[in-house]
Amino acid sequence: MEAARILLIGGGNDTEAAVRHAFGQSAYQIDIVHAPDLDQALIAVVEERFQLCVIRASDDAPEFAAKICADAKIAGVRAPIVVLMEVNNPERERELLAHGALAAMPWDGSQDAMLRNLVNLTLGLRKSEENLRQTNDRLVNEMLTLQDERERAEAINVEYVALAENYAIAKHELEKLNQEKNKFFSIIAHDLRSPFTALLGFSSLLVERVDTLDRAKIKEFASHVHESGNRVFKLLENLLEWSRLQMDRVTIEPKLFALSEATHKTLDVLGPVAKDKGIRLTEHGHAPQCYADPHMIDAVIRNLVNNAIKFTPSGGLVCIDYKTDVGNGCARIDVVDSGVGMSKDAARNLFSLADGFSTQGTNGEKGTGLGLLLCKELVERNRGTITVNSKPGKGSTFSFTLPLHAPDVSGAANADAAPADSAPSKAARGR
Repeated sequence: MEAARILLIGGGNDTEAAVRHAFGQSAYQIDIVHAPDLDQALIAVVEERFQLCVIRASDDAPEFAAKICADAKIAGVRAPIVVLMEVNNPERERELLAHGALAAMPWDGSQDAMLRNLVNLTLGLRKSEENLRQTNDRLVNEMLTLQDERERAEAINVEYVALAENYAIAKHELEKLNQEKNKFFSIIAHDLRSPFTALLGFSSLLVERVDTLDRAKIKEFASHVHESGNRVFKLLENLLEWSRLQMDRVTIEPKLFALSEATHKTLDVLGPVAKDKGIRLTEHGHAPQCYADPHMIDAVIRNLVNNAIKFTPSGGLVCIDYKTDVGNGCARIDVVDSGVGMSKDAARNLFSLADGFSTQGTNGEKGTGLGLLLCKELVERNRGTITVNSKPGKGSTFSFTLPLHAPDVSGAANADAAPADSAPSKAARGR
C-alpha cells in the first residue's frame, strides 16, 4: 500500500478524526500531520514535503484559508490544497480557488466518499506529476549526455583541424563551432521551454478540471495544447535542418532554372493563408533565370513570404519583386511587405547567431527564431547574399541575390561543396 503525507491545517482533533475515518477504505496509507495555527501551517507547507494539504476553514476566520493558499502560491509550493468549508458558499469557493486552492467544498464530516474520491484523485495526479518530473530529469540528463558527445566530437574535429597548415583558418572554424553550439542550446533552453510550459499547463488543467469545464473551454484548452505541440514540432524540425547545414550534411544541386518556378509554388501554398488574413499577395517584374539549387531557393522564398504575411496586418500587401543585374551577373529578389517593420538595431541583428530572436505576428502567430538563419545559410550556400531594409510602421523589404550563370572552372573549384554521400536537404524537399 502506498503512503501519502497529508498536512491538516486547522479544525482540531475532531476534524483530523473525521478525515482519517474518510480514508478507512482508501488505497493509500495516510500519514496526517496537524498544524493548528497559521504560523505553523505556513512553515510546514513551505519547509516540508506533503502530497496534499487539507485546510478546515471556519466562518469566524474567513481569511485563514485564503492567506495560506495565497502564501503557498507565492512560495512556489507544488502540493495541492483542498479547503473544507463549514457551509456552501460559492463566492468564498471562487475566492479560494483564485488564491491557489485546487478545490473548496462544504464539509460537515459526513461526505466520506466525496472527500475520499477527491483526495484519491488528487494524490493520483500528484504521483503522475512526480513521474513526469522524473521523466524530465532523465531527459535533461540525456541532453547533457548528448552535449558531452557533441563536445567530444568537436574536440576530435579540433585535433584534426590542428593538423592543417593554416592555423588561422582552424581557429576561426573553432570559434564558429562554439558560437553555433551556444546558440543551439540557448534556443533549446528558451524557445523549447516556452511551448512545453504552455503544453503542460493546459493539459494539466484539462486533467484536473475536465469534469467541471464546459465544452467550449475544453476545446479552447485543447487548441492551446495543439498549438504548443505544433510549435515544438516546427522548432525541432528547424533545429535539425539548421544543425545539418552546420555539419555540411546537405548536398547542393545547382542548375539553371526560372525563379518563377519557386515563387509560383509559394504562391500556391501561401496564397490561401494570405487571403484568409485579408492580405494581397502579388508579383512584380520579370522573373529571370538563375543558377542555384531550386529546392533550397523554394524554401528561402517560402520562409520570407510566410514571415511577410505574419507581420503584415489585414488589408496589407506582400509583393515579390524581380530584378536582373547583368553587370554583376546576379538576379535579385525582393520580398516587400507593408507590415509593422522593425528598428535598425533589430534589423542589424536579425541574421546573427548570437542575437537571433523570434516575435509574434500581427495575429499572434508564433515563430521558432530559426527561419531567417536558415534562409541566410541556404542563400550563402548558393553563392548569394541576403539583406533587410525596414522601418517601424513602414514595412520591411528582404532582398537576396543569386548568380545568373554557373561559375567557371576555377570558381567551381573554390565553391563550397558538401560530402558526396550526403542526403538531400529537408529544406530542399519543402516544408
